[in-house]
Amino acid sequence: MKEKTLIILDSFEYRRKESLLKESLSDVCEPVFYYTRYENKLIELFCKTKVVGGGLQHLAYWTLSLCYSIRLFFGKKYQSYIFINPIVGIFFGMLTHLFFLKKRITIGGFLFENKKNKFYLYLRKAFVNFSYYNIDKIVVYGETEVPHYKSLFPNLAKKFVFVQYGKDYDYRDKKEFAYEKPFIASGGRSNRNFQVLCDAFDLLDNSCVDCLIATRPECVSASMGKSNVQFIYGITLNQFGSFIQRSKIFIVPLLDTNISAGHMAMMEAMAVGTPIIVSDIPAIRNYVDERSVTFFSPNSSLDLKEKIDYVLNRLDSAEVVDKVNYAKKMYKTSYSFAALLKRMVLVSEKV
Repeated sequence: MKEKTLIILDSFEYRRKESLLKESLSDVCEPVFYYTRYENKLIELFCKTKVVGGGLQHLAYWTLSLCYSIRLFFGKKYQSYIFINPIVGIFFGMLTHLFFLKKRITIGGFLFENKKNKFYLYLRKAFVNFSYYNIDKIVVYGETEVPHYKSLFPNLAKKFVFVQYGKDYDYRDKKEFAYEKPFIASGGRSNRNFQVLCDAFDLLDNSCVDCLIATRPECVSASMGKSNVQFIYGITLNQFGSFIQRSKIFIVPLLDTNISAGHMAMMEAMAVGTPIIVSDIPAIRNYVDERSVTFFSPNSSLDLKEKIDYVLNRLDSAEVVDKVNYAKKMYKTSYSFAALLKRMVLVSEKV
């Protein structure tokens, strides 16, 4: 008899396909699903609020995650836990450390970015070391992140493993995004280099197309605000796909680091069939190559400008259409949510 594994999902949307997900895992475990979400109505409201919205959004987000973890901790016990929602996993790990509970725990989606304030950075590192003390596997979504985090967290070095990410974007209650002019798009928060996109767009003859970036106010610097790019705040997860699909090109400008943030947005563009231009960094190469996307030099606004020009003028060409079709095929075969769950279960069982 296979062991029951509690898998903590990060969206209520997966309830609709629970039977399919269970069937896809039937040969590796007996899954039990626990549903969580990243956003509720209050968090969505804070996302649209400038100045204090960012702080309130983080407070509400972490409070929601803590509540989930407390319910899990005092609920029915399982021998094995897999967290697709990493924030709930962090709090659950903290509780197991505080109350000396030992279980086999795997947490996906680990991301740690450096901060300029050294004291704040010290506190965050201490929190990570404490919360992940009882965790067996810490999953990162970029291969180059493993040595990076091993050096950053030597006490946790043996726990870091690489697993390719996967996600489904077929939300039940989709919100449409409307805009009156043709536009190219970008979005996200972590590890983004929106400045290089702003500079590239200012170099373009942009009379025929606008550039929209969906992000949060705290990610926009004063110099970015002076560019010709328009920043859109308050787009929800179930609206982001429509935002990408209606754009001519989706651009993922990333900082040239070992951190893999950016794959979630990129995969949604793959799923909806929008041409992609992305920074050429090692973590992205874990997922795509020249057959599915157009790369640009990470810190070069001139190279990005030339790539935008090139793709915009060839949207109907065989070259661009073939890349879009290949990206769609890759997404369906390798980067679905069921594929991610199976990879997570298999890595969690490795000794």
